[in-house]
Amino acid sequence: MQRPPWPDSPLTATLGEEDWIWDRQIETASAEHVLAACDQSWNDQTARLLARSAFYRAKFEEAGVRLGSVKSVLDLPFLPTTTKEETRLSQDQHPPYGDYLGVDPAEVKRVFSTSGSSGRPNLIALTVPDLETWNQLGARSYYATGVRSHHSVLTTFGAGPFVAGNTHNVLDVIGCRRVPVGPGDTERVMNALRSGLVDTLLGTASFPLHLVSVLAERGIDGPGLGLRHVVTGGEPGGGIPAVRRRIEEGFGCTVTEIAGIGDLAPSLFGECPMQGGLHFCGQGLIWPELIDLTTDQAVAFEPGRSGELLFTALRREAMPLVRFRSRDIAEVQDGPCECGRTSFRIRIVGRVDDMFIVRGVNVYPSAVQAVVAEFQPAVTGRARIVLPIGGGVGVEPPVPVEVEVPTDRAVPDGLSDRIAEAIRAGLLFRASVTLVPHRQFGEAGYKTKLLVRR
Repeated sequence: MQRPPWPDSPLTATLGEEDWIWDRQIETASAEHVLAACDQSWNDQTARLLARSAFYRAKFEEAGVRLGSVKSVLDLPFLPTTTKEETRLSQDQHPPYGDYLGVDPAEVKRVFSTSGSSGRPNLIALTVPDLETWNQLGARSYYATGVRSHHSVLTTFGAGPFVAGNTHNVLDVIGCRRVPVGPGDTERVMNALRSGLVDTLLGTASFPLHLVSVLAERGIDGPGLGLRHVVTGGEPGGGIPAVRRRIEEGFGCTVTEIAGIGDLAPSLFGECPMQGGLHFCGQGLIWPELIDLTTDQAVAFEPGRSGELLFTALRREAMPLVRFRSRDIAEVQDGPCECGRTSFRIRIVGRVDDMFIVRGVNVYPSAVQAVVAEFQPAVTGRARIVLPIGGGVGVEPPVPVEVEVPTDRAVPDGLSDRIAEAIRAGLLFRASVTLVPHRQFGEAGYKTKLLVRR
């Protein structure tokens, strides 16, 4: 049996000028109180699954587990996991929402979709209470990063069709000024910065990296623009020290991260200004698990442990998901945080989907990006692995790596060889490094794909 993934200790630090009731309620409640609330929500959820979800009734019957017999979230490891491939197949066979819909279709009031990069997009349906839960989770997470009602926030997350668009609602809940700009709209963002309109920027890590290169090309003094806080999410990068350093030095700002998973909630974790990792912010609403990548067995949320994150929605009405595999690989961070929050902290170190194997060594593209980023300012910090279409996870060296370099400065002699040697020393495989100028590497309106196939 697992212990709750947060300790039984009160909030010890001041959270800010506002008495943010959600933070206060979470952090001052005892672990036993939160666990009891989770168990109650889980039992309410199982009743919904038994009544409405043909998908889960069949799934658990096949696994030989009677759903109603699992009374506590601590016993969730006895249940089978759920994958995106299963939910996609369910929607293909039972359009449009699949046979795991937990409500009458008329109760669905918001529909997002995934990118559909590996097939038909998955639909993500929500009821009005589901939207309220998402807003609560998002407000907790962004408040943890330091966003407050007196801030002026420019968000480059589009309003649709992707779940990141719900961030607009979250900012309204917090009460800050919201300045929406579409993904990749460099000129509109630059105009807002030059006018002194905003002090906070939300976007993927790729976009502020791109903006730093734009500043250099145009000879603009980044720290003089008044941007004081950048919150990154949607991809790895904001937590990589060299990437973070380039953004912070380019703008004279602080960089923190946000993380979530669209199928469950776009915001589940928020990194506080102490920059010690992402705080879990889903207590009482989402039950998290960590499982070993090899055995699929539960791993405790203890400092230094790593594995794949799984999540169970405790109050999701439209699309309740049980032990949903995020495919995100997380590493639990050490010790208590000075901000006073007591939930576990993580870093996302990669994705199972992007992992490739070089002569028996597992490699995550984000690890390659971290090595490359140490060569700033000779590089911008963006990089990608290029593998052949139709190839498997096994890759023979040298592995092709494209590295973005600024267009406003000369490339140092031997840079590609030095990067290749650093990759070999740190990640134990040979790489063939190609340097690509910023203007040719491609825009960073949303995400930089760390692994592409051509």
